[in-house]
Amino acid sequence: MAFYSMIRSLLLLQLILIALPVDARPELRVEENKENSTEIRRDTEMINLGRDIGWIDATCSWFGWGHLSLENTKTSISVITEEIEKEHGADMYAWVIERTANRYPSCKPGLPGL
Repeated sequence: MAFYSMIRSLLLLQLILIALPVDARPELRVEENKENSTEIRRDTEMINLGRDIGWIDATCSWFGWGHLSLENTKTSISVITEEIEKEHGADMYAWVIERTANRYPSCKPGLPGL
């Protein structure tokens, strides 16, 4: 029994360490190289989108494993998807919701409607 508890704790620690947010600071890099500011801004947007999708994946995984309630799952995903919609538009928002529903079918109750 203790062995399974230790394995679960190690997996949780690994998930936490993998899911740490990327500290993307576009304002610093844009000032260093103004010639490619559009490219740097796009790279930063993609890094942030990838981080957000990673948080959604982690949330759905934790929900599927029984570590998060449905209410907490809904709250977490709605905060992240609202940010995605604000930053990347309705099409990207819809794509992320659809992708998540396909990848994590057990997480569908926690996803906002399209």
